Amino acid sequence: MSIFKKLSFASAFCGCLGLCLMMSACKTKVPSKLSSSGGKTCEILVVCDKPVFNSAPGDSLRAFFAQKQVGLNQMEPLFSLANISAESFSDTKMFQRLRNIIIIEIDPQASEKFEAKQNVWAAPQIIFKFVVPTKTRFCELFAQKRELMLKGFYDREYLRIQKTFKSSEVTSISDRIKNVFGFYFVFPDGFQIVNINKHFAWIKKESKEFGQGMLIHTFPYTKVEDLQLNSIIKKRNEITSLVPGPLDGSYMTTETQFTEVYPQAKEIRFADKYAIETRGLWKLKKDYMGGPFVNYVFVDEKNKQLVMIDTYLYSPRKPKRDLLLQMEAIARGIVFDTLPSK
Repeated sequence: MSIFKKLSFASAFCGCLGLCLMMSACKTKVPSKLSSSGGKTCEILVVCDKPVFNSAPGDSLRAFFAQKQVGLNQMEPLFSLANISAESFSDTKMFQRLRNIIIIEIDPQASEKFEAKQNVWAAPQIIFKFVVPTKTRFCELFAQKRELMLKGFYDREYLRIQKTFKSSEVTSISDRIKNVFGFYFVFPDGFQIVNINKHFAWIKKESKEFGQGMLIHTFPYTKVEDLQLNSIIKKRNEITSLVPGPLDGSYMTTETQFTEVYPQAKEIRFADKYAIETRGLWKLKKDYMGGPFVNYVFVDEKNKQLVMIDTYLYSPRKPKRDLLLQMEAIARGIVFDTLPSK
């Protein structure tokens, strides 16, 4: 089996998972006009009675959604959880317009049900509803649906950020990247191109509080092993060596010295393509700066090459999850024109 056929099989499998979410979520009839959804970044509103939230169902939600995010050098949860009663939720439009909602009904007389609905009261919005006879049954059903729910919540976070950034897009950056690579990203005001050539680009934003950046690199694809973690780290270190630090001779590399923060990789769908996502920490050689990164690698079959999109953040002594999520949203908002033949 060729390397491309192997990837096609993996792509088809991942596509089926995405289709399941789409089919379940798109059953909702969407009103013609909806207000923009609200809520803090990565916050989920859980609608249920407080005794439910403070017992096993709430414990299950917290254990999964509030787990430590991989690739951060400090404790930050994937999502923050807030709780409100069903009565208060139904009486308050402000709560109904929040972006990420879970509704739990414990009713021994009702038929068991799990629903996923989009854009009911606002957009982008996703609502997951459980109707179950017991708390124990909720925990069992949630264990089956939680990965699907996680993807749904992240998709809405990305959509919100992408919509916001589109309103202040720096089109000169988009145009230059598209002319070189055949795809582009929407960068908001504040970003600038540092370097760009046929196979490499560096785009960054610097402020007094933090720094964000993206590296784009294309290189030949020769074997499946090119998509293994060690190969990705090696290639990443090659391109990050082009990012200098403030001290003479300092440059960016990947933190691999400590087992507890060693980069972690997984297969994902990236702009409807099979890809490898790697999360970890970067550091400077010959200096002491560092921070988190998220790296994406996918195959350009037409040109038999790999495309690496590396996003990074520098935000010392401050929360990092939300700023890193902005870079993930930019990367995942990739727009393909046509990949040029090399």
